[in-house]
Formats: sequence, structure tokens, C-alpha cells
Amino acid sequence: MDARAAIEPEIAIEPEIAIEPEIAVELEVAVELGTAADAVAMPGAPDRVIAMPASRTMTPTSGLAPPNLSRSCVLRSAAGFTLIELMIAMAMSLVTVVAALQMLATGREAYRVNERVARLQEQARTAFAVIEPDIEMAGFYGFTRAADTVSLIHSGDVGAVLAFAPALRQFPLQSGGALPVAVSGLPAGAHSCGVNFAIDVSMPVQASNNTFALGRSPTSSCKPYQGRAQEGADTLTLRRVATQTAIPEPNRLQIYAVRDTSLSAQFIFADGSAPGPIDDDHQVHDLIVRTYYIARDSVGGRDAPALRVKSLTRSGTALIFDEDEVMTGVEDLQVQLGVSADGSGRVSHYVDPGSPELPAAQVVSVRLWLRVRADAAEPAFVDSRTYRYADVEYTPSGSERNFRRVLLSRTVTLRNARST
Repeated sequence: MDARAAIEPEIAIEPEIAIEPEIAVELEVAVELGTAADAVAMPGAPDRVIAMPASRTMTPTSGLAPPNLSRSCVLRSAAGFTLIELMIAMAMSLVTVVAALQMLATGREAYRVNERVARLQEQARTAFAVIEPDIEMAGFYGFTRAADTVSLIHSGDVGAVLAFAPALRQFPLQSGGALPVAVSGLPAGAHSCGVNFAIDVSMPVQASNNTFALGRSPTSSCKPYQGRAQEGADTLTLRRVATQTAIPEPNRLQIYAVRDTSLSAQFIFADGSAPGPIDDDHQVHDLIVRTYYIARDSVGGRDAPALRVKSLTRSGTALIFDEDEVMTGVEDLQVQLGVSADGSGRVSHYVDPGSPELPAAQVVSVRLWLRVRADAAEPAFVDSRTYRYADVEYTPSGSERNFRRVLLSRTVTLRNARST
């Protein structure tokens, strides 16, 4: 036996390892996947392993392994949106923006409308705030509300009486009676709005119905502003004295009020001569006469209605009825007078100005209506409502339909209602 023959039996020939087809497929897949993060032992050869990616786990199956779906999704996500998806997203965003803009526009328009209406209501409330104190204090003549105790004197002499209370009236107390004549000894301006209009203290509340009419036979100096009163509107005249005391002045109507004779004797004078001392029990008050009415024009422009007031005052050395604008936009004033049929001071019913029950009835309250119109028209707005109040039924027509309006009412009780 040669040396070669002696060595060969000692060499152990490693047997070949047969790999099943499924394992072969797994091996090929493992090679294709790349880096080895996990190790899988080969069947029949525990000392041999194949490398598997850390993110994959291969499970032997009866056939081929499923495709790598996770890698397919990653590639699709990296590609972004398709054109169709982008157009759908843009359309949805556009619809959302348009809806939001429409809601914003609707909200802003509702705010504008509410603001305009609130402004009109505030105008009416301001006008009421001006008129109400005059109504409440109507018939207040210092220490008394008894108008039949008032007489007109001159030269500070209580014995020099020019006219007693009945002669200070504008109209007869009883229907069909003789009309009172103009009282002499007064400044000319006292009769400018009608005979005895300024001194008729027996009528603390006076009104005209659906027309501009103050007293009997007024002069041209008592015409409405620009000579144009609002058609169909009422007027309201209120008489009282100022709550503050005053000093005697010539050419101003004043009342000398005496506490001790408040139910028997009070005096009107216009020459600046008080008929007695002035102290806490003897006071001088200016006589206030104010007429509220509606003018067709305002200071701001023509055909812009306004609530105005004529007030008895002194200008220089003359007694006049001055004129002021109270509130623009007020296009109608309506008045009803609450009367007490039994003289109890409680309202039994309301009457329109000019009722035959006046002037003898006891007026204890005043009901007012103010219709306020916006300053400017709104072409897109149409006012088709019919306003019914007092003895008025009003439906806007023509260009007047494009103005916003509010109608407010207020009832005011007289604190100094005279008794019958």
C-alpha cells in the first residue's frame, strides 16, 4: 500500500446537502432583499444560516412568497397626488371659501340693517325725551296748578288788573259762546301765533288734528319752517312756567307766584315790574309756551322732514316765538288726549285733538306717536307695510318705499292736570 492509499481512508468526505425547492426560492428572495439583519437556520443544516432583512419576515409556503406590498405603498406615497385628486381638493376648498364669504356678507348686512333700525329708534327716543318733561310739567304755575286764579296786571299793581282768567282764553268755555278778544297791554309777539295764544294758561295742553294750526288768526311770523308743514301731522302746544326762578324782565311774560295765595291769586306781568317782594314764598318764573310740529324740510336739506319746536322767548326787547329743530327724520307726529270724564283724574278715554269735549274736559294724559324715517333711501329695500295708529293709515308709495321707518308710541301722564 503506497502512501497515498494509506491517507485516503482517513479523509472524511463531507456529504452534499440537498436544498428543497421551497428553501431555494427563499434563499433567492433573501439574496435579492439585500442586507442581513435577521438570521434564519436552514433545515437539515443548523450550522448554516441565510440572511434576512430586519423589516421583512419570510414564511415558507407551498408556493412562491407574496410580493413586497409595503415597498409598493412607499413608492406610491412618494409619488404625491394625482391631477384628479388635486382638482377635487381644490374644488372642495373653493366651495368652502365661497360659503364662508357668503356667511360673512350676510352677517355684515344684518349688522348694517340692525344698526340703521337702532339709529332710528334712538332718534325717536331722543325726541320723546325732549317732549316728555314739557308734558309732565304742563299746568305748573309756580305754587299752583289752578289756572283760574291767574290774572294779568301791569306796573306791579295787583289792583291794576288788565284781564282776569276767563279773558285770557283763546276760545269760549262753552261751545257756541262768544270768542274772547285780544288782551291789551301785552307785547305784540304775545298774539303772533293767535289771539291770546301765549297767555291761555287755562289750556296747559293744546293740539291740532292733522294740520298745522296753532291759535286763532296767527300772523305771518308764526308760519312753519320754510313755510312748509308736514301734511297730515298734528301739533302739540304745552304751557307751564320754568322750574327755576327768574328776575323780572321787561317784554317777557312772567308769573309772580305767592305761596300763601296759591289757591286764590297769582299774577302775570310783562313789563318787568313784580307786584311784591321776591323771596322763598314770593317767586318769579318765566312763562313757557312751546309748540311741537313736523316740518317738511330740515336744516340739513329740502324734503327731509324734522320735528321742530316754537318757543316763547325774548329777543332783544321783543317778545317772539323762536324756532329750533329737535330731531331730523321725524316725518309724523300724532296726538291723542286722555280725558277724565268724571273729574277723578283717571283716564276714561282718549280723544283726537279738535274733539267737541275739549277745551272743557279735564286732560290728564297725552298719547304720542312718532314715525321716524331714515335719512337716505336704500334702492334694494322696499317698505310695503301699512302703518295704522291714532286716526292715521299710511302706506309708503313711490320713492318713499325705499326708506326704512320705525313707529314708536309713548303715553305721558300730566303731574299738574287741572280739575274741571
